[in-house]
Amino acid sequence: MVGLRSRRQDRTLLIVLWLFTAVVLVIGGLAVSGILLVWGTVGLLAAIFLTYIHVRDTRGQGDDLEAPATPGQDEDPAAPHDTDTDTRTDAEESR
Repeated sequence: MVGLRSRRQDRTLLIVLWLFTAVVLVIGGLAVSGILLVWGTVGLLAAIFLTYIHVRDTRGQGDDLEAPATPGQDEDPAAPHDTDTDTRTDAEESR
């Protein structure tokens, strides 16, 4: 699976987005420019949304409210197991 989760390196991009948004809003306010205020507001909404996603993706594993599901939890322990499927490597499972 492709790793699309936010990483710690993405924090720099978020800081740049917040700074750029602040600059656009300040210039728009000082120049009383409606278009800059509109784009500053769009940037502000985007920065808030992306910050939420970044914080959600980078928080520790212990912060999850749900316990992770145990593999094979629904299987009958007395049932025979196929040893070929139990010993797959990560490379085989990713195909």
